[in-house]
Amino acid sequence: MLLVVSLPRNDLEMAQAAAEAGADAVKVHMNVEHRASGTVFGDYASEAPVVRRIIDALDIPVGLMPGAGVDKVPTAGELTELAHSGLDFVDIYAHHMPLWFIDLPLKIALALHEFDGLVEPPFYQTHFFWPRGGNRNRIWMCEASFMKPEDYGQPFTWEDFRRLRIFQEYIDCPMLVPTQKKITPQDAQWLKRSGSGGLMIGSIVAGSTAESIGRATREYRQAIDEA
Repeated sequence: MLLVVSLPRNDLEMAQAAAEAGADAVKVHMNVEHRASGTVFGDYASEAPVVRRIIDALDIPVGLMPGAGVDKVPTAGELTELAHSGLDFVDIYAHHMPLWFIDLPLKIALALHEFDGLVEPPFYQTHFFWPRGGNRNRIWMCEASFMKPEDYGQPFTWEDFRRLRIFQEYIDCPMLVPTQKKITPQDAQWLKRSGSGGLMIGSIVAGSTAESIGRATREYRQAIDEA
């Protein structure tokens, strides 16, 4: 199970702390007000320079949440430029992703913002094959980002775990679980045992300083490795 660290700011010190503590990847942001951390991330022009510095400094993959809306994401040229600079993946909500993202030279983590327990939405959102008959799915991971905002930071329960397990059965790619609720390192062990593809820790469990991010990353790394 991958351990991804979602940075509360596009900050090189935080990114290095996560990498040194055992993260498999880090995620940066643009064009969004991040609900959990309260950070407002700027546009491509303002954020791209520090994103490139983070990419250059790390030996692990760097991903980008490119924006909260079809009209807010960088252009295809700008994202391709970042891909050529070493960006590894984009992580974006399905209802915010333009179709042309499928042709980007980047892996796609597709986030779904709701799940009612039925098969159709996750199954069809994550099935994409092109060319016809080629059986080449361009969706790398599916982020289960469907906890209600009013539940952010609340304890992770059996009901939450079972919802994720059901969701995992329906999607057509590995599941990436974000810490919208307070998933502990011990909870992470259960996610690994049940076959989750990745855990993405953010400010709710990792805090908002380089020190706290490094400490949390080490704790989750150890728990995942021991599961």
